[in-house]
Amino acid sequence: MDGSLPPGFRRYPLPLALAILLVQGALGIILFAAFQEWVPRELDTSDAWGGYLLAAYGAARFLLETPTGALADRVERRAGLLFGFLLMLPAIALMGAVRDARAYLAFAAMLGAATAFLWPAAYAIAADLYPVDRRGKVIGFLNLAQLAGFGIGALGGAFIVDHAGGRELFGAAAVSVGLAFAAALLGIPNYRGGSLFRRVDGPARPPLRAVLTGRVAALAGLILLASIALAMLVPAIRPYGERELGVTFSRLTLALVPAVAVGALLYIPAGDLADRFGRWKPFAAGQLCLVAGLLVLAATASLPVAMGAATLVFAGNVLTVPAWNAAVMDLAPESHRGTLIGLSVALSGLALALGPALGGFVVGRWGAEAAFLVSALLAALATSAIAAYARGAPPARR
Repeated sequence: MDGSLPPGFRRYPLPLALAILLVQGALGIILFAAFQEWVPRELDTSDAWGGYLLAAYGAARFLLETPTGALADRVERRAGLLFGFLLMLPAIALMGAVRDARAYLAFAAMLGAATAFLWPAAYAIAADLYPVDRRGKVIGFLNLAQLAGFGIGALGGAFIVDHAGGRELFGAAAVSVGLAFAAALLGIPNYRGGSLFRRVDGPARPPLRAVLTGRVAALAGLILLASIALAMLVPAIRPYGERELGVTFSRLTLALVPAVAVGALLYIPAGDLADRFGRWKPFAAGQLCLVAGLLVLAATASLPVAMGAATLVFAGNVLTVPAWNAAVMDLAPESHRGTLIGLSVALSGLALALGPALGGFVVGRWGAEAAFLVSALLAALATSAIAAYARGAPPARR
């Protein structure tokens, strides 16, 4: 973007980060506390049901995030954020009102459809306003807000599940989304020369097929593989804590706080590493950390050891995410930035559809330790694929 940055965006996109923090708080409540604990407990479902709900959520994201990214290329970026926040509220309201496990599959898909508007717009704002040599650090800052919000929501949601009921649980999520809407409406400007929903005029756009190169396709495959490796862990968390570590869901959630804290502290430095040393070295290093942490988790029944291994897993994810998002932005021209970023985050949505379903199946058949081992294998495959992909990357981005 030419000229000075908008107020609140001089060093980091503070209003955008605040909106992300708040909406991720709501998603932490729903995706973690509600889907993984409240639904199995209150609706009398199996442990695998949390994975099925995440699969419905992720499938909706996968189907819609590329089209919503294309929409973000044609209107003001914040329009996608505001529309997504508004669409989340009916899904949350239905979850609070209905007590039928099968209906929750539809509600989870509704929530995924709503959140499909958010990340293509958010990352496109970051790519629009900041140069290549700062994108990794800015993405790390946004991912810090994402992790902090989700962690706060997960912890708060676990407390509500233990001490209150569904009305309070989903009410807290709705309030957090409302505050996110207000933060985006008041803090993020229209900077592309249009009104909120008016089509943005610009130079002629090249056809999309000219942008979808072989390197884009290869990077998409890497993102999908790494995302599935991480997403399949979610259905394993609750049974691993109860059956292997002998702790309750709320205590296990508290035990994850040190890992979340370390991840939060590392996000901005991890983005800086992606700016200084290229996208691929942090990406590969993150996957190796995941492999090491998962192998330890599969082998231990000690809570302190598991906490250390979980910290390694979180650190690996923190190294990975800013690097791959910056790599996507590097390949995305401004005319199709929202579309390609939408494709990238859609693959994360697809991973949320495939990963938890795979993880739930493995947990149900062989137990949580087997899920950790399968995830470690996928992360190791991703590391090898990253090394092969990096050989063809421009030297400045290796």
